[in-house]
Amino acid sequence: MRILTGAFLIGLALSISACGLVPKPEAGQPKKPMATKSGETVTQATPVTMIAEFDDVPVPVELSRKDAESSVYEAPGFAVGVIVFEGYYKSASISKFFRAEMPKYEWQFINAFSEGSRYSLTFLKANRSCSISVEEGSLSTRVVVRVGPTGVGN
Repeated sequence: MRILTGAFLIGLALSISACGLVPKPEAGQPKKPMATKSGETVTQATPVTMIAEFDDVPVPVELSRKDAESSVYEAPGFAVGVIVFEGYYKSASISKFFRAEMPKYEWQFINAFSEGSRYSLTFLKANRSCSISVEEGSLSTRVVVRVGPTGVGN
């Protein structure tokens, strides 16, 4: 029994010491506060990915794309569509993400509406508009990104 207890304690000590070997986030990445579903705010790097059909619309990599609920129409030099994502973050944090990131890709902020944990943001760029809806549910937050023409300048 003592051998078994000793082996367990050695294994535990090795496991704890191995925790220091976990790689840390790159120092050069900006840190952003994000609120988890439990409501706690954590400061972490917010990795960004781009929507494949719209290479100037960023989304947090933590969001999962729902292809079955998304649709895109593409023609040479033209694309419109609705892309649906889900993730486990507070809707206010996701809204702040888009407010901060979209201008980096030359999208002009037009307006935002909020009602409880629902947000609607609108951005404009050249002859395109991007409408983003964020709604927090009991299990996850749903993000719907709509990109289409504005009709301005045609």
